[in-house]
Amino acid sequence: MRTEIELYIVKNYFELLKIAKRITRGHELHNDLLNDIILQMYERESEINLKSYQDNEIKYYITAIMRVNWMSKTSPFYYRYKRSIDLSQPLNDNYENQPDDFDERMDREVLIQCLEISFSELNWFHKSVFEMYLTLGSLKAVSKKTGVPLSSIARYVKQSKEEIRNNTNEKYNNGN
Repeated sequence: MRTEIELYIVKNYFELLKIAKRITRGHELHNDLLNDIILQMYERESEINLKSYQDNEIKYYITAIMRVNWMSKTSPFYYRYKRSIDLSQPLNDNYENQPDDFDERMDREVLIQCLEISFSELNWFHKSVFEMYLTLGSLKAVSKKTGVPLSSIARYVKQSKEEIRNNTNEKYNNGN
């Protein structure tokens, strides 16, 4: 016997696929987004009672879930699909925005050197936590990997950012 969710999905699959395509603006992951939402619905099947809702209310609910999963960088969909695509994209060297003026280019190079020096001057612990944060991309991932509480990781990263910012400003302003 088919479940309520399965009956609804079979009946409205192609319409939901069009909605997913619109939400993603035609991105190649629109099919994956819809399928991921369907899996989420199956996982929460016991919590969802479709009989008490009209078709347009169910469609609105599914559309809202798709939109959140597509836009949010904390959604399960982002971590399964989009994050790996975002991380694999090469850094965009946009030469159109590069300053033509030699002094401005020198200022940027000096600033980058000041940032590198400030980062190297961090104590070993803050430096390693901050490097993990930059590599893993989230405080939660660093906390999970190290076993250190999330609030402590957040505090260490914040202190590292402030120290880098202050040292860089000091070095940059003294150098110019």
